Amino acid sequence: MSKRKSDEAYGELRSRIMMAVLPPNAVLDERRLTEDLGLGRTPLREAVLRLEQEGLVTSMGRRGYVVASATPADMIRAYELRRELECFTAGLAAERRNAGDLAKFDAFLARMAAEMDGHVDDLHWQLAADEEFHRIVADASDNRFAQQYLAFLFGLSVRSLYVARIPITLVQEEIDNYRSVLTAIRMRDAGAARAAMARHLTINPMQVMADSLSGTRPQVG
Repeated sequence: MSKRKSDEAYGELRSRIMMAVLPPNAVLDERRLTEDLGLGRTPLREAVLRLEQEGLVTSMGRRGYVVASATPADMIRAYELRRELECFTAGLAAERRNAGDLAKFDAFLARMAAEMDGHVDDLHWQLAADEEFHRIVADASDNRFAQQYLAFLFGLSVRSLYVARIPITLVQEEIDNYRSVLTAIRMRDAGAARAAMARHLTINPMQVMADSLSGTRPQVG
């Protein structure tokens, strides 16, 4: 029960931080959060410790915790590493995927086709769907270190876009890219898988601030 409640608190807090509902440097008021989430202090503290390990929360010692700060340099560094690792992992997935992975791909694409038109305005669903896509690719790489680091980098890079007030692309706009990546992995074409993932992650981090001013919408990925 404690673990389930901790996961619930973790998921909700992570979502709020990534979507900048809890902005950089915001103090995590334990009393207010326990009341707001309807959870006890223990699961909340466990969730906060997990978020600290992911770089989304910073300890202030006896003063508690705050949402980690975010700078343009942080965004660029997180993105450039994530993009390289995502493409590398897609190539590994093409070499190592198994029947179970292919079943996950099919189930994911089928669910997206069935659900995406009904969730155009649901940013929580959009974000969860995109993260699931990247997770099943990472799982197919059979490299637990890639899985761990990509989960870490996904949170940081997506959060930076929300902080910069740049709208994410929707699943409806990215579904063809998803199919291209997963098809290349299915065909065991590592080069095509890497190239397709690179096309999905097309944002130029050096132009993020300029894009935010012009209204250009980058791919979150």
